[in-house]
Parts: sequence; structure tokens; C-alpha cells
Amino acid sequence: MKKGIFLPLVIALLAALIYGMIVNSASKKLNASKNIKQVFVPVRDIKEREVIKRDYIKTVPVPAAYLQKDAFTYTTDADFKAIENAVARIQIPKGNQISKYAVTSLSPEAGLSSKIPVQMRGFVINNIPLATASMIKPDDNVDILLTFEAVMKSGARQKVTVTLLQNVKVLGVGADLGQGLDAKSASAMEAKDEDAAAYSDSSALSLALSPRDAQYLALAQAEGDISVILRTPGDVTNYLMEIATFEKLFQ
Repeated sequence: MKKGIFLPLVIALLAALIYGMIVNSASKKLNASKNIKQVFVPVRDIKEREVIKRDYIKTVPVPAAYLQKDAFTYTTDADFKAIENAVARIQIPKGNQISKYAVTSLSPEAGLSSKIPVQMRGFVINNIPLATASMIKPDDNVDILLTFEAVMKSGARQKVTVTLLQNVKVLGVGADLGQGLDAKSASAMEAKDEDAAAYSDSSALSLALSPRDAQYLALAQAEGDISVILRTPGDVTNYLMEIATFEKLFQ
């Protein structure tokens, strides 16, 4: 074959090969773009250790080729439960795909601080009787009573009870922070609590308090006995309560 014919033929073959590669790549990209996945992204920046609420996230379409590793995908509304009430391990910028690495379940391992409202404090009361703790759930509202020995005007000493705090939000009961566990996780936590109960007949109660109220509750714990009473949902009234004494009881 003459050199004058061979060189153009080689060039033509190379051009055909390159063109085929370009067409094949474009075809793959087109096919990938047709395979769309719905993923979860934040509608605003989510801070580290922030509890993720449903209105913090939305779904957006993404080609499968651009799906991040371990990203949460959406098929039905039930998929929201995988993220809702989870805690961000790291800051998740607005619009970024939310991966399984970036979140953890709401639990003591995630930290109580993730549930504390802004400008409030998380106060933990220990030694709450299990019979009482088992009746209280996260997000309930409670009143705190203090019973102590007081010196009366007559100089006599007697027990009195005062309503120390009203309408206090419960953040958690023991290891339960209101994380909305699935059946398997709930069973595991129940078994863990039963094991703990075998060594103790009390539990802990986590409360959301202002810094001032936290101080007074700490003082009250050192002075007397603390009691916790439940309020009905929706009752946020602060009632004017008189001090309870045995004298008034038998009048």
C-alpha cells in the first residue's frame, strides 16, 4: 500500500475511533440523566448536632450518576422518617445531599444538648422513682414541687410543700429523648432499661430550664425532697399556689 494512501486511512480510523468514544460517552450520560433519583437536601444550613425537623428538608431530582455515596433517597413519605428527628453529626450546607454518614439517631450518644432550646439549660434530675419516670414521656410538661422542713413564726419546725416551678418541658426520660424509634430499636432500648432497672429502682429526668430556674432547682435539691407532677397537654397556665402545711390541711 502506498504511503500516500496509508496515512489518511490511519487518520480516518483514529477519527472514527475518537468519534465513537465521544458518542458512547454522550450516550452514557444521556442514559444516566434518564435514571433520576429523588434525594433529600436541607432548605437551610443545618448546624452540627441540630435535630433535623421535617420542614428543614426537601426532595430534589438528581441523575443517578451524580448521587452521592450513602445519600438518603426518597420513594415514599415513609422515607422522611429515616431523617426526621435525626441529629446532624456535622454541619450540612443548604442544598447538599444528606448522607447517612452526616446524621446519627437522636439518643444519649448524640448528646442531650441537641434538644435544648435556645437560651435554656438542660437540667438532669437523678433518682426519679421508676414508677414515676415510666409515666412521663419526652415533651410532656410537668410541675416541680419541693418538700422541706421550715421554721414557722412560732419557732416550731414542720414540713411544708411549695410549687417551685410550673410548666417545665421534659427533654428526656432516662435514655429516651423522644427519638421515635423503630420496633427493633425500641425493643433494644427496652431491654437495656430493664437491665439497668435490675441494678437501680430509679431513673433520670432531663428538663429544659432557664438559667435562673436551674439555679433554684439545684438549691431546692440540696434543701429537701423534689416531686414531679404531670400537667395535661395544652395547659400552660401558671397558677398561684399557696404553701401547703399540715396546719392548713387539718383546718
